[in-house]
Amino acid sequence: MKYATWILDFTNPKYGTGPEGSIYAQGYTAEAFMSSGDIVNGGKTLGYFTGEPTNLEAWSFTEITQEESLSFVTAIDSTAYVAEDGKIQVEIKEEI
Repeated sequence: MKYATWILDFTNPKYGTGPEGSIYAQGYTAEAFMSSGDIVNGGKTLGYFTGEPTNLEAWSFTEITQEESLSFVTAIDSTAYVAEDGKIQVEIKEEI
């Protein structure tokens, strides 16, 4: 499992884009999981990716470790843990 953070690129002022499209176009996969802060104003997104994508500077794409990923999510939700598949999960409490 590979982890990364990125910010949205607002080259088009009407909407922001993430790096997922560029990563897919290079033959890899990417998915966003959780964001901290206001993503419209530079808040970071944590996600997962495969391969060795390049040219992701527009999104300040930064590969991070599993430990850094867990810390990122724990700062938002203290129930965060690493699941067997390597993805970070949080406990969902059902209200009755």
